Parts: sequence; C-alpha cells; structure tokens
Amino acid sequence: MIQLLLILIINTLVLIAWGKYLHHLDAFTVDKKNEHTLFWFIVTGSILNTILVSMMYPLWENILFSLTGLGFGINPFITHFLIVGPVEEFTKFLIFIFLAGMFQSIKEPRDGILQAVSVALGFALMENFLYALKYGVGVLLLRSILGVIGHSTYAAIWGFAWSSTVYTAEKNSKSPDRYYVLPSIIFASMFHGAYNTLLDYNYVLFALLIKVITLGIFFLIYRFVRDNSPYKKYSLKEYKRAIPALKMGLNKYPKSYLLNKRMGVFNIYTRKYRTAEGYLKKATKNSPRKTGGRFYYGVSRYLNGNTTDGIRLMYKAVSDLPVNMRKRPVDSLNNIISIESDRKAIMGHFDEHSLQFTLNKGKVRKSNTATQIRYPSKQKMEDLSGKSSISQTIKTDSIECRGTWERLVRVRPEPVLIKPYKIGGNSIVNRAGKSYRNLLDEKVEEWKRAEMRR
Repeated sequence: MIQLLLILIINTLVLIAWGKYLHHLDAFTVDKKNEHTLFWFIVTGSILNTILVSMMYPLWENILFSLTGLGFGINPFITHFLIVGPVEEFTKFLIFIFLAGMFQSIKEPRDGILQAVSVALGFALMENFLYALKYGVGVLLLRSILGVIGHSTYAAIWGFAWSSTVYTAEKNSKSPDRYYVLPSIIFASMFHGAYNTLLDYNYVLFALLIKVITLGIFFLIYRFVRDNSPYKKYSLKEYKRAIPALKMGLNKYPKSYLLNKRMGVFNIYTRKYRTAEGYLKKATKNSPRKTGGRFYYGVSRYLNGNTTDGIRLMYKAVSDLPVNMRKRPVDSLNNIISIESDRKAIMGHFDEHSLQFTLNKGKVRKSNTATQIRYPSKQKMEDLSGKSSISQTIKTDSIECRGTWERLVRVRPEPVLIKPYKIGGNSIVNRAGKSYRNLLDEKVEEWKRAEMRR
C-alpha cells in the first residue's frame, strides 16, 4: 500500500513538472484559447493509449506473423523494430490526430508539436506506473526522466509533420507536407526500436546517445517553428517577413486578437489605413476589453478619415488604462505612424485635450471626471444672490473623497460652472443620464433651500 502511494505521488509530481514545462514553451495559449488543452491531451492520452495499445499489439503481431513468420521473442531487434516501436508510435499518433481534430487546437505548427508531446507524456506516465508496480520505485525514478524524454521526443517528429500539414492546408487544396507524415512515423519508430534494442543488448551508452540525438532533434524543430511562428514579435522594420507570417496565421485562426492587432499595426506602418482598420476592427470585436486593440483601432479610424470617431476611441482606450501606463500607447505612435504630418496631427490632439485628464504626468489620479480640478484646502462659498453665505465648509483632503458634483467646482468669487468636456459635439453624461452642468445646478438649488430654512 505504501509503495503504491509512493508511486502515485512520484507520477503526479512528474506530471506537474513536465506539464508546466510544456506549458512554458508556449506563451500564447490564452490568445489561442488553448489554456487547458495540453492537460487534457496528457490525461486523455494516458487512458486512450493504454486501451488502444493493448488492442493493437496482438492485432499487429498476428498480421506480421502471417506475412513474415516473425513475432515477439525471436530476438530483440525484431521485437522492438518491427512490433514495439511501430505499434506505440502509431497508436500515439492516432490518439493525437483524434484529439487535435476534436478540439480544433492546432493554430500553428508549435501547437502540434507540444500537443503530440503531451499525448506521449500521458502514455509514458501510464507505462511508468505499470513498470513501477512490477519492478519497483527505482525503475520509476529512472523512467521518469529517460522514458518521458524518449516518448516525448519521438512524438515531436511526427507531431511536427502533421501540424505543418494542417497549418499549410488551404480550403480547396491539400498541403504538400502530407507526404511527410508517414515517413515521420516510421522515422520515430526506428529511433524507438533502436533505443530499446540497445538497452536489451546492454549497450547503455549507445542507448543514451539515441536519447541525446532525439532530444537535439526536438529542440531544433521547436526552435524552427518558434522563429517562424506568426506569434513571433517582429519589429516594425521586419514588416516584409511579418505580414506574410501573420496572414498565414490568420488564415488558420482568424479569431486571434493578437494576430489581428499586430496585422493592423503593421498596416498602419505601411500606410494601408483601410486594411489596418479592418484587422483592428476584428481584434476589437474579438476582445472588446483589450485597450490596445481599441486604441489602435481609433488610430486607424482617424488616419482613414473618421477623425471624430477615431479621437473618441483613442481617448476612451487611454482613459481605461492605469495612470502609469497611459503614455505608452501615445508614445508608440512616434514609431508606428511613418508619415510625420499624420503623426503630428494625432499627437496634437493629445497635447490639447488628453493631457488634462489622462496624461497629466501624475498630478491628478484617475477619476470619473474629464476635467483637471484644483482645490483650496478650505473655502466658504457665497450664495448666488450674494445676500448670504453658505456656512458649509468644503474639505478637500483627497481627490478620491469628493463627490461627482464637488469635483467639478472651481471656486471663484462668483460660482462659475466648468463646461463639460465635449467629444464630437456631445457632452459627457453621468450614469444617471444627466450632464454634469445639470447635476451641479440641482446641487446649488439644494444649498439655497437649506440656507433659507435656517
């Protein structure tokens, strides 16, 4: 009982460690909506692979024996090269394409590699569990490293071939990469069979060399797909490489917020404002809460001739950001907008208006008013008639303690109401549907009635 508990604990820790590492290799799972996909590939792969392998072994052995007269136990070479390697790699591949098709989870080749590795990891964990029950915890510790690396790196080979096929396939034509799928499975099976055979013959160093080779192949494949991924962060000067990569990514996953946003920014940089507006509109529609997409959508609208709506969108996006981050999107326009006159026109709008309430260098913290307010520490206000004074004293210890009406008062010898900030000819209104001017007028009338009752 204690040994079983120890095996379960070790296997669980191995699952967590390898699962977190695989998740770390892809930083864009949220945009792809693949946050929990790898976990389900591991769990489902461990269960389905165990069932399918137990069915495939006798089936393939009977077929092989009827065709060649060869089978288990004749010698390690035949056992591992012709039975164990092909059966295990092919069953892992079948489970992988089934899950990938069900989840529609391949948004780029990197997804296929990591998901194939996850299926193999699930199979390795189940295999390690069965070996530990038979041979003890020592074997489990050794296989938690070597066994997992072996199964995972073999799977990366055919996972890359299949994901490239899916990624490059068009709607009306098949991908030319489909011809590499079957050879990739055979190639992985050869590595698998070679490693097992060398261990059976006690050539441990050569077996470890196979592990090193397959691990190197995995990192070469991963580096290749990472450097050619549509999610790679290209600089603006690399637009000739970035735009085709982004188009290919959007062809496979058109709902991506990040890819649509980056495509829009690159089109702004290349002065294709109408195209940029289309991509940024999709980005805003897919993730309406993301301020970056809304801000650049406003920029594209402004540059495409819709100046009023563009300014409104930019102001709204900037005002939704924390105070210490509000200058970043505005400053980025210096690099994104290549035409100097357009850049100066937009920056001029922010110099005139936005610096009063969103980019005021931290003098006023974020509030629900569109006006910069300054307060004296204490001030008595005179009544509108001038006949009596209101004895109420306004304390302004903190801007966050003021009410909506109070923040809009600039104290002068006579009560002067600050005009509400206008966007596109419409006054900003509060949540009750009243303008700030009307709200303040109502409050002044309340003061009058209170003073007369005294």
